[in-house]
Formats: sequence, structure tokens, C-alpha cells
Amino acid sequence: MKIGILGSGAVGLTLGAGFVGLGHHVIIGTRNPAKESLQQWLKRQGPLASIAPFREAAASGEIIILCVSWIGAKSAIEQAGIWNFKGKIVVDVTNPLDGKGPDAEGRLSFVSGLKSSGEQIQAWLPPDTSVVKALSCVGHEIMFQHKDSSENPTMFICGNNDEAKKVVTDMLHQMGWEDVADMGKIVMSRYIEPLGILWSAYGYRTGNWSHAFKLVKKTD
Repeated sequence: MKIGILGSGAVGLTLGAGFVGLGHHVIIGTRNPAKESLQQWLKRQGPLASIAPFREAAASGEIIILCVSWIGAKSAIEQAGIWNFKGKIVVDVTNPLDGKGPDAEGRLSFVSGLKSSGEQIQAWLPPDTSVVKALSCVGHEIMFQHKDSSENPTMFICGNNDEAKKVVTDMLHQMGWEDVADMGKIVMSRYIEPLGILWSAYGYRTGNWSHAFKLVKKTD
């Protein structure tokens, strides 16, 4: 599969390296493809990886993963070309952070007045684009899970298209997420995204970034 990743920060490069390791073709979309650190990353990945402007990554990707900062999300989508999203699945990893950083308690803040980034991204894109919220409630450190882990954390997803969510669930299974919880339509982004703030607060307070959430199901 060809995966277009819009964003070349820690999240984008972690996802890119992980998917290359799984045998997928990865195109990292970025504003500055010639950046030296990106070229060094590219050399380590081998022939399955490439780095290109946003538009080329979006055009080439069969699935597009959006993991830019929220402040630059709309600009990145516009640079990628709205038409390049038509009929595709977009995995939304963003959280609508205001960019001010953590307070004294380690809390991040969302942009005031926005219902959710998942809903906003779905509204920005063509009607036949299927946005699936996923991977926003953990950091890049644990986006790929060890398959031999006994802890088996939960990844929460949502989106309007059931078939798209099945494709993303299969992708998450490849990444080591055995437990994927479908929370419903894209409106549920409003409740998944705040988990990212909780995840970050615990990390800032403890210095440990290897945690995740678990949906515990009672058995009869």
C-alpha cells in the first residue's frame, strides 16, 4: 500500500519508519523536502520511503495520514490540493492544540470554540473523503505496539464511513493495536481528542511516555 503522510515532525517520521518496516511504500509530505535532517532520515529507510511536497504525497497516497500541527493543518491541506483527497481515506491524528504549550500542571489547551479537529477536517475535505480519527490519544513513542505485549491497550477511533474504519482498523492491527474501539461517527472526535490532553498531562507529571488507555470490558 502507498501511504501519504502529511507532516514531517516526530509523529510523521515515526509513522513513516514504522510503515516502511511493515513493507508499505511511504511518501512523507512536507514544506521543505530538502531539509538535511529529513534527507538523513530518508537514507536510513531505504527504497520504500520518499520525501516530497504535500501535493505529491497526497496525490500518491492511497491512504493519507494527517499529522501536522493544528495551527498549520488547513494550510497543509490546501497545499496538498483538495482534489487529491477525493474518494480517499484520511487518518486524522491531529489534536486542535492552541500551540501555547503545557501549563504548570502539564495541561495542554485546545483552540477555543472549535468542536473538534476531526469534524473540522471532514468539513474542509470533499464529501466523498472518509476521515477516520485515530492515534490522537497517544504520543509517537508508542504508536507502534509490541505484539508480544501483555497489556493490550485500546485505540479509539471514529468516522462516518464504516468501510473506511475497517481499513483503518486493519492498519492499526498491523501496527500492533489488537484492541480497536469504534466509538461511532466523526462527531465522537469531540470526546476522543481530550484523551490526548490527559495522556500528555500524565507524561509531563511522571516523565514516562509509554502509557496508553485501556477499555476494560466486564465478562459474565
